[in-house]
Amino acid sequence: MKILSAGQIAQIDAITCDEQHVTSSDLMDRAAHAVFLELKKQYHNMANQHFTIICGKGNNGGDGLVLARILDDNLAEIKIYLLKSADYASNNLINQKKISDKRIQFFTETDDLTFPKDTIVLDCLFGSGLREELNEKWNHICNQINQADVVVYAIDMPSGLVADHPTSLKAPVIHADLVYTFQVPKLSLLMPQNQCFYNDFQVLDIQLSTHAIELTDSIMNYVTEDIIWSFYKKRKRFEHKGNFGHILIIGGSKGKMGAVQFALKAALRSGCGLATAYTPSNGNTIIQTAVPEAMLLLDDQSSYITNIPELSSYQAIGIGVGLGTAVETVKAFSKFLKSISDQPIVVDADALNILATNSEWWSAIPPNSILTPHPKELSRIIGTWTDDWDKLEKVKKFAHQYQLNILVKGANSAMVMADGTIFFNSTGNVGMATGGSGDVLTGILTALLGQGYSPKQALILGVYIHGRAADIAVPTIGKYSLLPSDIISFLPHAFLEIEKNASLISR
Repeated sequence: MKILSAGQIAQIDAITCDEQHVTSSDLMDRAAHAVFLELKKQYHNMANQHFTIICGKGNNGGDGLVLARILDDNLAEIKIYLLKSADYASNNLINQKKISDKRIQFFTETDDLTFPKDTIVLDCLFGSGLREELNEKWNHICNQINQADVVVYAIDMPSGLVADHPTSLKAPVIHADLVYTFQVPKLSLLMPQNQCFYNDFQVLDIQLSTHAIELTDSIMNYVTEDIIWSFYKKRKRFEHKGNFGHILIIGGSKGKMGAVQFALKAALRSGCGLATAYTPSNGNTIIQTAVPEAMLLLDDQSSYITNIPELSSYQAIGIGVGLGTAVETVKAFSKFLKSISDQPIVVDADALNILATNSEWWSAIPPNSILTPHPKELSRIIGTWTDDWDKLEKVKKFAHQYQLNILVKGANSAMVMADGTIFFNSTGNVGMATGGSGDVLTGILTALLGQGYSPKQALILGVYIHGRAADIAVPTIGKYSLLPSDIISFLPHAFLEIEKNASLISR
C-alpha cells in the first residue's frame, strides 16, 4: 500500500470523480459511510449512544456533517458543533443545508464547548489537507477536548497534526484514541514522535481510483499482506532441505549465549534447511542442549570469539548477536570482513557497534546487506537527529552511500532500502520491546536470505512476520508478559496465516 502526500490524494480524488462519474460530494458520502460502518461495529445499539461531532469549515467538516446526518438517521443522539466562518468549502455548505439549522451550534476558537456524559467525540475540524500547524489561538478548543473525559475518534487526521511534515509537540493538536484515515496511511501517522497525539489508526477504503494510485509515484509503502503475497515462496512437493539454505549465525560471548539460541530457533522456525552457529567454546553444552536441531562450530576461546570459520558453505550469514566487543573479537570481525564474498549478510548488535567505532570498515560490508540496529546503535552509526523526518533522511543517505538496507526499529518500523525506497511495517506491538526480540529477528532474516529471498524481500517479510507472530501471541500472553521465546513459538501461526490467506487469494 503506497503512502501518499495530501496533495497526491487530492489529485487522485479528482481523477476518481472523472473516472467513476461521481462528484466530490459523493466521495464525501463514501468517507462518512465508511466511518459509520466502523462505528457501528463498536456501538451496536446506536439509539443509546451520544455523539458530539466537531466540524471545521472545509471538507473534513463536510465529512462530519454527512456523518452526523447518517448517525441521526440511525437514531443516535447527536450534537453538532460547526466552526463559524465566512468562507465554507462548497461541499461543506451543501451538507449544512441538508441538516436543520436548529441542530447546528456554531462556535469560534474562543468559545467553550460542552460534552454530555458518555458522549463520543468525532473530530472533523481539520483533515489531511492542513498544510501548516495550528497557531496558539486554537489552544482553547484543543485543550477542552483533550482534557474532557471522552473517547475521541479523529476523521482522516487528528486536527492540527500535519500529514506530510513535522508538527511541533507544543502545537495545538486534538488527541485521538483512534484515527480513521482514508484509502492510504498518512506519513505523520507512522512517525514515533507523534505517538502522543493518537493511540492507533485504521485505514478505510473509500474506493478511490486504483489506476490513479498505481500511476502515482511514491518511494514509501505501508507493508500489508498484499505486498507479502506478491513474492511469498510456496513450498513444492519434491523440494528438500538443500533447497532451503544452510545458514550460519556467528555470535555469543560469556553471559550472552541466549542471543544465539534465539537466533537459531527463530531461523529454524522460519524455514531454513540447515542451521549452524559459530560460538565461543563455552557455548557447546548450552547450544547443543537448547537447540538440538542446529549444528555447532566452536572457537578455541571459551568466553568470546577470536577467529572466523570457513564461510563458503553457507547460503546466508547473520553476525553480531551476543558477540561482545573484546579486542580479539574485533580483530576476528576484521578478518571476517576480508573473508566474505559479495553475498549480502545480516548485521546486528555488537557487529554494528564494532563498525560504528571503525567507520572505515563500512565499505567492506557486501552491498544490499541488512542492518538491524536498535535506536542507540543507530545513533552511533548516523549520529543524532532532530526529528523522525531528519532521522529517515540521514538513514536514507547512509543506506545510499554504502548500498545497504537498514531497519529503523520502533512502532511501524521503517525499512530504508539501498535503492531509496522506504517500507513501513504494519505489524507488531509494544510487548516486543524487550531484550532478545532483535536476536529473534536476526534469525528470521538470515533464514529468509538462505531460502533465496532477495535482501529487500527478506527484510519486508521478516519484519512483518516477526511483528505478526507477536500480535498473534498477545491475546493469550499479553503485552507485559511477552518474551522473545513467545515470538518464536508463534512464528508457525504467522506463517500459516500468510499461507492460508495467500491460498484464498489465488483461488
